[in-house]
Amino acid sequence: MEEERGAKEEDAKEEVQPKKSFFRFIILGVMVMALGAGGYLGWDLFVKGKKQETKVPESRPRSKKVEARIIYPLESFIVNLMDKAGVGKRYLKVKIILEIGDEGDRKTVEMNKPQLTDTILLLLSSQSFKEINTMEGKLELKQALLSRINQALGEGVVHRVYFTEFVVQ
Repeated sequence: MEEERGAKEEDAKEEVQPKKSFFRFIILGVMVMALGAGGYLGWDLFVKGKKQETKVPESRPRSKKVEARIIYPLESFIVNLMDKAGVGKRYLKVKIILEIGDEGDRKTVEMNKPQLTDTILLLLSSQSFKEINTMEGKLELKQALLSRINQALGEGVVHRVYFTEFVVQ
């Protein structure tokens, strides 16, 4: 009985071994094909891509026009902030720089400097400490300044407003 079991086990081992070697060849073939495809794609993307990039002329025109803007600094403004809470007097010292388009806009700013100064002083003195204490408040103040300045000078004269000094005491 034991001899029959031993004979059956040997026959089973012999039958299993051919199936394992067949599956090994299939797996090995799939791996070789996958590596070959990966190698080809890598070569195609990296080696051919670099050759095509070098053929492109470097002196191609830019699609975006970059306009040179003029920076126009204003003097420092020192104002009393509006005191709603009765805490005490607070002062704001701010230095502003305007970004304008061209020489014609510069002349417009210089000719209307008293109106511009008046507009800025009125807007700054109407602010409270709570309004300008946060980053959002400062950004809103910049937008309000830009809007009021363009109302006084004409639309599109000033493109941006920059704070170069901002001190609250």
